[in-house]
Amino acid sequence: MIVTIFTGNIGSVKPVAQVGNSKVLNFNVAADKHFTAKNGEKVTETTWFECALWNRENVFPFLKVGTQVTIQGDVSARAYIDKEDPKKALAILTCTVDTIEFHSKTKSEEK
Repeated sequence: MIVTIFTGNIGSVKPVAQVGNSKVLNFNVAADKHFTAKNGEKVTETTWFECALWNRENVFPFLKVGTQVTIQGDVSARAYIDKEDPKKALAILTCTVDTIEFHSKTKSEEK
C-alpha cells in the first residue's frame, strides 16, 4: 500500500454506484503544484486523481464540484496506450480514499 496525502479541488462527481453489498462514490480531484521555472516564469502543473470513496453514505452529499478537500489514501497508477496515437503511453492516478477533510464551501455556495 502506498499512502499519499494531497489537497485539491473536486472537478467532477459521478453518481453513487452499488457494487455487491457496498456503495462507492467516484470523483476526480485536481491538485495544483506551483513553482518558478529556471527562466523566472511562474508555472502551475495540475495532477488529476480519480478517487473512490467506499461505504461512506453520510459523506457522499458533501462531495460537490469546486469543493477543496485533502485526501489521504492508497494511490496507484494505470497505464494505457492512446487509441489515437499508438506511440503515446498515458497513465491515470487512482486513489482509494481512507480519509477526507473539507476546506471550503463550493463556489456556488459562496455566492
